[in-house]
Amino acid sequence: MKTVIYGPVTEEHLALAELMAGITPTSYLSNGSSIPPASNREVFVIPQCPKVPDEAGERQNHWRLCIQADAAILIGAPEHLVYAATQSGLLLFEVER
Repeated sequence: MKTVIYGPVTEEHLALAELMAGITPTSYLSNGSSIPPASNREVFVIPQCPKVPDEAGERQNHWRLCIQADAAILIGAPEHLVYAATQSGLLLFEVER
């Protein structure tokens, strides 16, 4: 399943996400600032649009990531990204910092 990652996702987080939320990533979606643990899974980077600056651009990017995903593994994510993932019906594994 295509999985949004956010924050410093580790192998331990991946194992817990599979165990607790049934998330088994086949590929990753990222905004470019979050890098998944080393693996042979494909990583798709969807950067924030430079024409939509600041917070509005970040929020737009959250939706762009979530509409293309099946699940999300979020470590210390902003509240809006969690909201977008929830509203998009994604399987969700979240760890607050």
